[in-house]
Amino acid sequence: MARAPDPRPRDAHEGLRTAAAVAAALWTGAVGLAVHERRNAPRADRDAPLAGGPLVSVVVPARDEERGIGAAVTSLRALEYADVEVIVVDDGSRDGTRAAARAAAGDDPRVRVLEGADLPEGWVGKSWACAQGVAAARGDWLLFTDADVVHAPDSLGRTLAAALRLGRGGLTLFPTIDTEGPAERTVMPAALTAIATFVAPGPLARRQDSPVAIAAGGYMLLPRALYESVGGHAAIRGRMVDDVWLAARIKRAGALLVPVPAGRLARLRMYHGGREVWDGWSKNASFAASGGAARGAVAAGTMAALAVLPTVATVRGVRHRDAGLAATGLTGAFAMVLLQRLASWAVPTPRRYAPTLPVGLLVLAGAAFRGSLSRARGHGPVWRGRRYPRAR
Repeated sequence: MARAPDPRPRDAHEGLRTAAAVAAALWTGAVGLAVHERRNAPRADRDAPLAGGPLVSVVVPARDEERGIGAAVTSLRALEYADVEVIVVDDGSRDGTRAAARAAAGDDPRVRVLEGADLPEGWVGKSWACAQGVAAARGDWLLFTDADVVHAPDSLGRTLAAALRLGRGGLTLFPTIDTEGPAERTVMPAALTAIATFVAPGPLARRQDSPVAIAAGGYMLLPRALYESVGGHAAIRGRMVDDVWLAARIKRAGALLVPVPAGRLARLRMYHGGREVWDGWSKNASFAASGGAARGAVAAGTMAALAVLPTVATVRGVRHRDAGLAATGLTGAFAMVLLQRLASWAVPTPRRYAPTLPVGLLVLAGAAFRGSLSRARGHGPVWRGRRYPRAR
């Protein structure tokens, strides 16, 4: 008696066709979104800079930042906005951070370098350092910035002018990210693309009636009264990704940190080399969204699948002479190449990295899964020599 043909290969082929079509549609839509943002996102570098006005207190939390804090403080001293003070809070650094900051500050009376108090139970170090900086600050406006961000001289005058013009609360600049080496140039554009596509699309992040909120901890400018009205960093003391959660509280209060690309106004090298990229995104990718470790693991798996589907569909289509499947896969793959190049306005990379977005997304997914697994086991992330088992 003849055996009936096994339907499973055909079912699997049709399943791949459907999944590849979904991925192609998603990545093509992401290209449209990225083009829209290039054309329509608010810009701060077009506002005429204010020469002075309300006192702005710049708070710089710093832990083990010896290699970059000198350039950051030097750039803050060079700000053309007249009414500014700079408060560097050394969060228990194990290197020469404090000495490098003081050397860069020189005898400038506008710059203070503080030795932070011991980290209290339940706090994440960066939020604790920011809270101490605010306690020492005198300004009506606060600028939280990282110790590796280099500021253009006209940056504060322009961003404050933009924040006042927009009138929605405050403003968060997304510093231009400098990269060196294959790991940074492969993963950082992928991270930007994933955030802009899945986590916080610009049009939703800027809408007051949307729950989507985003901020870049490297540059958050807002009135002190608004900061205090939402509880400041004390209200998010246990959150690993403090910037996103502060932005969410501000949005729920009816205001907004308007996300704005920095362009030439601010830039940084976020991570140095593959080890830092892996550890940094293990922390960030698994804690940025609400929900527990399981949700983070599912998101990581989904990202990995979307990254590989175009390539799998293309190869399978060519191998089985299925022109439709191959075309669907190529559509998704080409869209990902375009996305990598569109990300270069915020993360400049050489053109030869155009095909690397799938690899970067896979690394990002792996880091997110690693972070989620650590959360599920109760270990928590390790960052700058500290473990946070109770972090959220």
